[in-house]
Amino acid sequence: MRFLYKTFITFLMWAVMLLSSTAQAQTAAGGGLNAFDFLQITPYARAVAMGGAYTALGDDVGSVYYNPAGVASVLTSEVNMTYVLLYQGMSYESLAFAYPMEPAFHDLGGTVAMSINMLQSGTLQQTNDTGVTIGTFSAGDDLFTLSYAHNIGSDFQAGFSFKDVQQQINTVSTSLLAMDVGALFSPGNDGIRMGVDIKNIGDSSSTYSLPLVLNAGISYRQYNFFMKQDDFAISVDSALPLKIQDSLAVNVGGEYNLKWIGSRVTLRAGYSFIGMTDLSGVGLSAGAGYGLDVGGLFLFFDYAYTPADIFGDVNRFSLTTKF
Repeated sequence: MRFLYKTFITFLMWAVMLLSSTAQAQTAAGGGLNAFDFLQITPYARAVAMGGAYTALGDDVGSVYYNPAGVASVLTSEVNMTYVLLYQGMSYESLAFAYPMEPAFHDLGGTVAMSINMLQSGTLQQTNDTGVTIGTFSAGDDLFTLSYAHNIGSDFQAGFSFKDVQQQINTVSTSLLAMDVGALFSPGNDGIRMGVDIKNIGDSSSTYSLPLVLNAGISYRQYNFFMKQDDFAISVDSALPLKIQDSLAVNVGGEYNLKWIGSRVTLRAGYSFIGMTDLSGVGLSAGAGYGLDVGGLFLFFDYAYTPADIFGDVNRFSLTTKF
């Protein structure tokens, strides 16, 4: 136990030092301007419905997007498919897969996960300097992620993600490599989890830098909340973007699960306070989910609704399978 505490504290100190040095370098190089803003779109409907407060709560394949350490909680193979209907005809699609290494790779252990995210803008009109339409062009953003997480003892989880970020507008394209690192700590068996995650550590272009963010959160889950077949969880996150045009964000969310044989119904709600570090909107979010067992194949349907300021509302639909 003492070793785990030391490891956790060491990780936090290392994270703070790494953030400070990276932030100074990127701010100097890019003037505090972010590139690849689509990295701030989080597709996972379950987490978004909870206001994005998922750094400490995540225990499934959706942790790829929030805190890679949570991938270590995946006990069976999981596949998640998400469709996000954005504004102006834009859409965001993602596919994620998580696979526990045991018992097939007992010596390695842990859990590996992969995801593909695509932002599709459709066909856009191309105009000249006088505003006359001269044709059409397309644009898109892609993100490829490879994650690995491991349980270190019974109370500590650590994980990391390597990301290939690609952006294309008409005939111009660019790409960068980035990394996320995260940790989760569960002190005892009282339902409390604490998490920390550093997002988008990596290179920067000559003018812009990646949206580097430090996330920290705490969550609490209680089983048998009203009855023996239910549970309730609440989570609070804070996000510190190290860019001059962004502000501190605080997110809070909760979910309630009611279970019976072969089925589960979930209600979720959340709120994003103060600032915004992703493009899920500021303010109230809500959602629901339904899960069922189909001959040993577990299916989970999740929906999330979020306001998106002046651009309109955003709806997210996720399908997760566990087998």
